[in-house]
Amino acid sequence: MKFKRIYIEITNICNLICTFCHKNTRTPQFMSINSFNHIIQQIKPYSSYIYLHVQGEPLLHPNLDEILNICDKENIQVQLVTNGTLIIKHMHIYKHPSLRKISFSLHSIDQQTLDALEYYLPIDTFINNATNKYIELRFWNRNDMKEKSKIIYEYINNKYTLHPTKKVDSFQLNSNIYLYFQDEFEWPSVASNDDHNGYCYAAKNMLAILVDGQVSICCLDAHGDINLGNIFSQDLSKILNSNKYQEILNDFSKNKCHEELCQKCTYRKRFNS
Repeated sequence: MKFKRIYIEITNICNLICTFCHKNTRTPQFMSINSFNHIIQQIKPYSSYIYLHVQGEPLLHPNLDEILNICDKENIQVQLVTNGTLIIKHMHIYKHPSLRKISFSLHSIDQQTLDALEYYLPIDTFINNATNKYIELRFWNRNDMKEKSKIIYEYINNKYTLHPTKKVDSFQLNSNIYLYFQDEFEWPSVASNDDHNGYCYAAKNMLAILVDGQVSICCLDAHGDINLGNIFSQDLSKILNSNKYQEILNDFSKNKCHEELCQKCTYRKRFNS
């Protein structure tokens, strides 16, 4: 089995408290370098593309360069998802060959006390330097943008010509920069939905590994509700051969949601035909 991507949560600690983000209820921690290296060795047969994302702000990790060095060495491609507030301390990371794409959640500015351009201009400087990387600029709700997001959007719109792509509400700004609007989603652990039928790319195309080593099928599993096993005490191959994982896959193939978290999730409805 091959996965299109595997999410690795190198920390569940964030420097912001955003209303749209699920409050962390797990023990706050940073993943050690040894633990990260162990995970990379385990996942290499299954994927060469990772996202440094589930919860937490990856730019907070004190050993981020060492983490990227491991990925450089192992030919692992990395997408990094960040709120962008700490990019001024990491202006050099575009030099890592493993870093393929960095996504900036620009809507986080509306949760901050910073001036909009004071927040965005360091990101703009990074983008100007990182011409060899894919850059994704993310906003919530195009038709209901908040004031600070509007200021940043106007700055971007004045700097670039926005070319629509085939993807809805997605625009190409130049050869490596994209802007994307998305409707704000509801975290499945707090959703009121209860639908046992449906399909998702989770389990088949992606996995998530939380900072404590717990393996889940879903990048929105903020509490670790779907516990397939722990990669620090079990080989990933055994986890993927477990009855629980196989039942989840089998049920999805029948348009059924095996797990309670999946039954509550509204985000997966985007994939339903």
